[in-house]
Amino acid sequence: MRKRNAINKQSFPFFLLAIFHLGIVAILWKKKNNKNTWLLLVSNIGFAYLFEYFVLNVFHGYRYKPSIMKKRVFDVILGAILSQALYVPVSATYLTLCQKNWKWKILASFIYYGIEKLFMKLNVYKVYWWKPIYTLFFLTIYFYNSDFFYKALSQQRKYALTIAHFLSTEVLSITTMFLFASKRYIRFGRGWFHTWTEHFILAPLYSLMLTLVATITSTKKGMRYPLFMVSFHVLLDSALKQSGLIKTKFKSVPVTFFWYGSLLLFSSYFNTLVHKKK
Repeated sequence: MRKRNAINKQSFPFFLLAIFHLGIVAILWKKKNNKNTWLLLVSNIGFAYLFEYFVLNVFHGYRYKPSIMKKRVFDVILGAILSQALYVPVSATYLTLCQKNWKWKILASFIYYGIEKLFMKLNVYKVYWWKPIYTLFFLTIYFYNSDFFYKALSQQRKYALTIAHFLSTEVLSITTMFLFASKRYIRFGRGWFHTWTEHFILAPLYSLMLTLVATITSTKKGMRYPLFMVSFHVLLDSALKQSGLIKTKFKSVPVTFFWYGSLLLFSSYFNTLVHKKK
């Protein structure tokens, strides 16, 4: 898919925020470079993705307008990825790892509240039924959830390791699906005529199902489990194609192999990482 000029009046605030948060990532890399840091960050992204799925994809509470991608729906989702895969999770991870108290969490929530109001004035973000005050409330909860989850990770709680494994795989799966959709390799929808809005409701559900299977199979020993995962993926796609819910246009063998093998590789990697000693 063709892109607009990346740097423009609409996209500049998004890039400015991205640079700032990448600076925080660099600080974390230098001072807190261990497996739990990165598992926490990717898990926080996963929590944010799940929240965004319902508020943005399903119920259309707001709309991002970074004006980077030509097609509007992809532009909206790209804005969501910047927000939920970079801005908010990085801040939550930083606050947790630096053991910031409730005052810092409230301050950070108010800062994002202010950014949201500013973006509305700059016309790079539009709300429908969502209200900025909701951001203030849910972000504070999100920051505390990050603290709670990091404590469980540090204590090697089994449920936390399993959730981290699942969410980490989910993040890469959903992001990969966005890239495939932007290249028109894959599209979800019912019937001959359907919208990209419908695609972005169905695609995450498909991804979550595959991620669940991949998370379970990657914890098992033996070659039959990876084979089962790939076979399940192929058969699921075949069934969805027969029912008219998915259309794929893989233009090369490497793309096809990546589509059916990447999730298995992602999940196996994170399974190894979560059980690796510090």
